[in-house]
Parts: sequence; C-alpha cells; structure tokens
Amino acid sequence: LKTSAGKVLLDWLINARALATMEINLLNQTGFPEDTVLSVRAGSVRRQALASSGRPLRFPKLGMEENPVKIDLLKTVATAYLVIKPGEQQYKVLFPNALSCELEVCKAQGEPTTAAQEDLTKPGAGSAKEAKDYLEAHQILNFVQALLQTVIKERPDKPYEYMARHFMSGYDVADARSPPRASTSAGAPAP
Repeated sequence: LKTSAGKVLLDWLINARALATMEINLLNQTGFPEDTVLSVRAGSVRRQALASSGRPLRFPKLGMEENPVKIDLLKTVATAYLVIKPGEQQYKVLFPNALSCELEVCKAQGEPTTAAQEDLTKPGAGSAKEAKDYLEAHQILNFVQALLQTVIKERPDKPYEYMARHFMSGYDVADARSPPRASTSAGAPAP
C-alpha cells in the first residue's frame, strides 16, 4: 500500500468502517433512579431505552459528522396507555395527578394509503366464519385485546369506567374535543 491508490483504498476502508452501523452500550452507571431513560442523539438520529434494560442503542452510522454525541438522562413524569381504535383519529389521554393531553393519530402525509373496506355486507346470523370476518373487518378483536391488556397492566379501581373511556377515545361524555389540526394541501409538508 505504498502507492497513492493504496492510500486512497486504505482511507476508504477506514471511512467505510466509520459509516457502518454502530451501537452504544451502557457499561456502568452511578446513581441513576430506577426508571431513568438513556437518550442518545448522534447527528439527526435519536435512540432511547431504559438505562436498566442492558439494550444496545444502534445507529445507522456513527462518525465524525455525528460529533458531538448528545446524551440525556430522562425521567418519566407520568405514564398512560392509548388504545388505538379503528376509524378514530383523535384521543384524550388521562394521566395520574390530573395530567391529560389530546392527540391526533393519523397516517403520515405522503404515505400510501390502503383502500378501506367501506361497503361491508352485514354477516348472516349463523356462520362462525362470517362472524370472524366481520370482527376482523372492523378490527374489533385487536381493539378489545389491546384494551384488556391495558386493564390488566393498569388495574384501575373502576375497570368498567376505564374501558368505557377507551371506547370513547379517552373522552368523557361531557368533554369537548379540541378542534382537529388543519390539514395541509396534498403533498405539501406541514409547517
């Protein structure tokens, strides 16, 4: 590798190695609270994991362009679960200690959409296959399974009220919804 071509090849190999997928592992920590989240940003890519998870944080590349690597320790303020309901885009999420927020869940703009099954025929009363098809077409099983999982995780004092709130996308009967986010023209990025 004494030629200039050899040096170029060596430099290329060194740089290619720097552009390979890299990972950051937490080897040791002192004084972190139990639920601390380790958040690492390298360039425009951010990865997060519980500090106690032992999970590596993988980055598509980690080279000089991503310097400095930013490391944050985050603490959970509150946790709540949102059960995504088919056909619903707006939700109210209630956290402990009177914290709440409203969220919109929708397909990212510019993403291809799949055709929705709008004209579903009503299933007959007798067929188990028709009943299964109906439940799958309306995604009822997925929703109810996710709802039951959150009931088991949260163990609310009033489980039926908790489930009813999820059936109503997190809103109470008397709640007023925030106006939906104004949509932008097709293909134009949101401001």
